[in-house]
Parts: sequence; C-alpha cells; structure tokens
Amino acid sequence: MSDKFQSDLKKLKEYTIEMGEFSITMFRDSLKALNDMDEKLANDVIGRKRKLAEYNNNIDEETLRVLTLYHPVASDIRFISCISQMNTSLYRLGRNGKDIAKLITILPNTPHLNVFKNICHMGDYVANMIADVLEAFRTGDISKILDLGKRDNYVDNLQETIFRESFTYMMEDSSNISRCIEYVMVSRYLERMGDHACLMGEKVYFMIEGKKIEFH
Repeated sequence: MSDKFQSDLKKLKEYTIEMGEFSITMFRDSLKALNDMDEKLANDVIGRKRKLAEYNNNIDEETLRVLTLYHPVASDIRFISCISQMNTSLYRLGRNGKDIAKLITILPNTPHLNVFKNICHMGDYVANMIADVLEAFRTGDISKILDLGKRDNYVDNLQETIFRESFTYMMEDSSNISRCIEYVMVSRYLERMGDHACLMGEKVYFMIEGKKIEFH
C-alpha cells in the first residue's frame, strides 16, 4: 500500500484515540457532576454532545473513504474493523455520560444515599477498563486487556449489588423510590459500558494478534 494510505491510517488512529480521550473525560465528568450535584459541570457535559457527534461522523466518513479508495486487505482490514467498533462504543460512552449528567435535573438536591458509593466505584472501574483498551489500541500491548472478561463479571456483580441495595432503600422508605430508580438506571448504563469495553477489547486483540478472542 502507498505511503499516503499509511499516512491516512495513522491519522485515523490518532483521531480515534483523541475521540476516546474525549469520551472517557466526558463520562468521568458526568459521574463527578452527579456525585457533587454540580449543575454547571453537568450542563458542560451535556453541551459536549455536539463535539462527540462530530468525532463519530468524521470517523464514519473517513473509514468509508479509506475502504473505497484503497481496498485494504488483511491486517489493514482488521484495523479498520477495530476503528469502526471503537467509534460506535466510544460514541455510546459519551452519550451515556450526557444521559447521566441530565439526571441532575431529576434527582433531589440532597445528600446521596450510601448505595451511591458503589455507583462511583463502578463508574471509575468501567472508565479504567475503557482507558486500558484505548491504551492497548495506542501501543499494541495487549497485557492490560487480557482480563477484561473477569473484570466485566465484577461489573455485572456490582450492578446486581446496586440493584439489591436500591430495592432495600425503596422498601424502607417510599421517599427513596425516585432516587433509587435513577441509581439503578445509572448502574445499567455502567454495566453496558463494561460490555462495550469488552467488545472494543476483542477487536483490539484481533487487530494486534490476528486471532479472535471472547471477553464477553
């Protein structure tokens, strides 16, 4: 393949990494805004949806252009397939961040229930999973993503714990119902992002090793 083709692939990789960093920050900031009930930060996160959509559309267009223009094969096809999955998952990560930030307008501005500590832990854990996938994509080092399946199981267990704890709070005091419903919704967002980390990790592994693996 031509030098121009390799240059285009390099730019596409760099742009995808840039999107990944943007999406992870958007996601982390949404959880911080929810933890602090920071409406200003929440509105800032919500406003980033336009930039997120721009990343998503540009990567879609560029991958299609590269496929049409160069007709890549073998490892380059694996690379583009990986980019496509990452674009989808990173866009969903940012969108979930926006949706989490919107919950600040719904939740009462009172101290969080104790179950929220598990949500914060779960969110940080999932963000780290995705950051490790992005780093593997950046460097070609798969060592940090080989345990994604185990980590995803831990996320699933956390989601179940949050559901049980929230249900207990609702049974004890009906005034907790609306808040706990939102907690459960957030935990579901986080659980899905753990799944997306696995999907991206599988594509990154295939891109690097040329062999398929299942984490999820």
